Amino acid sequence: MAAWLRCFLVLSIPCAAAMAGEQPAAGQRAIAGAGSISLVRVVEPPAPIPAPELAAWRQAAERGEVDAQTQLASAYYLGQGVAPDYHEALTWYRKAAEQGDRKAQTVLGLMHEGGEGVPQDAREAARWFRLAAERGDVDAQSRLGEKCYLGEGVPKDLAEARKWFKLAALQGDADAQAKLGAMCFLGEGGAKDAPEAAKWFRLASTQGNATAQGCLGMMYAMGDGVPRDPVQAYAWLLQATNAGNTQVAQTLETLKRGLAPAQIEEGRRRALAVK
Repeated sequence: MAAWLRCFLVLSIPCAAAMAGEQPAAGQRAIAGAGSISLVRVVEPPAPIPAPELAAWRQAAERGEVDAQTQLASAYYLGQGVAPDYHEALTWYRKAAEQGDRKAQTVLGLMHEGGEGVPQDAREAARWFRLAAERGDVDAQSRLGEKCYLGEGVPKDLAEARKWFKLAALQGDADAQAKLGAMCFLGEGGAKDAPEAAKWFRLASTQGNATAQGCLGMMYAMGDGVPRDPVQAYAWLLQATNAGNTQVAQTLETLKRGLAPAQIEEGRRRALAVK
């Protein structure tokens, strides 16, 4: 399971391959779930945008009103009411970010990270993520945790990564909860703490995070951090596979072969009851 979790945190290779001892091919290194924070999610502008409203935003933005600057930037980013224009979007996001708007700072980090309207620049991306994270933006906290974990744009620092993942996790971010759970289980950036890992995996699992559901199922199967419970393990692994986690499918089938029909039925019932 340790190799599987490190794979989740660091590599874009199938976790089942890591469990089998296979090594990643050259060039495969990337954060699993790196696209979990999308600009569309962060921006969330209204649609469609009538021309008079867009004109009013521009006037307010030019007066220095932060909300209008972010709305206008979002319109240019998504091409709503105007032709898509990353450079114009960047200009208005920067104006808002320089006034301390944390969401604009997060978007600037994402644009520098993805090379949208600017050359890709991991260091500049991390700088904007940190500014937004320190102001409490959950997306920035999660992204900064990833940067610290991988040493991209900032020095590699597992303790710092764990700190930022926890801050995002405390705000309810399921992806950060799953990554924090993995670090607690592995003892990365702090003490190894399987019960603490199970707590965070459970919180992420109840939000539908398929990776966390698979991890929690495997912990119940092994009795690591939680009491051993094959039926509960089956329920979480079934939930994970139903949510698209193909990496635990073989584990689920192996577990199923050791269960009685009544246990399988109970496991299915528990999986359906997960909210």
